[in-house]
Amino acid sequence: MGITNSNKVINTDRIACDGALRVTLALTAAPDIVSNPTDIVLILDRSGSMTGTPLADLKLGTKSFIDLMDEATDNIKDGQIGSGSRIGIVSFSNTATADTQLITSVDVLKTAVDNLIATGSTNHGDAFTKAIQLFDPASLNAKVIIMFTDGNTTAGIPPAPVAAVARA
Repeated sequence: MGITNSNKVINTDRIACDGALRVTLALTAAPDIVSNPTDIVLILDRSGSMTGTPLADLKLGTKSFIDLMDEATDNIKDGQIGSGSRIGIVSFSNTATADTQLITSVDVLKTAVDNLIATGSTNHGDAFTKAIQLFDPASLNAKVIIMFTDGNTTAGIPPAPVAAVARA
């Protein structure tokens, strides 16, 4: 992964006596996903706390990510994740569900995202377990899990041990 753009913004309207200064650093990274096919599982929180704007924002952000991956993998927004990469969707509340397998169809991925309904508790452990199950151990693709969540675990097993297995 290489940094393709960076920007520093310093707000100097007023510096307090204690010398604190707010600095915002923005980086844009460009992964080499074209020559390094990647399987990405997006874990999406659909628990009750996501009702309303949080779920709408989650859906918008997830679909934007899918569009970015569509274009980044083959330099064209053609409705297919290219270059051997795939994306899968796992959603969770009380339990986790594999809403798609690892696939390349942008339309199928976005439909799965659009179908999410917020209800229930937050079971991160089951979400990690379900995400791990989507990966093919024999695949040479890099494996990435990205979790979108707004809360703490309120159901199921503690997620830290399962997350450690996923990381390994």
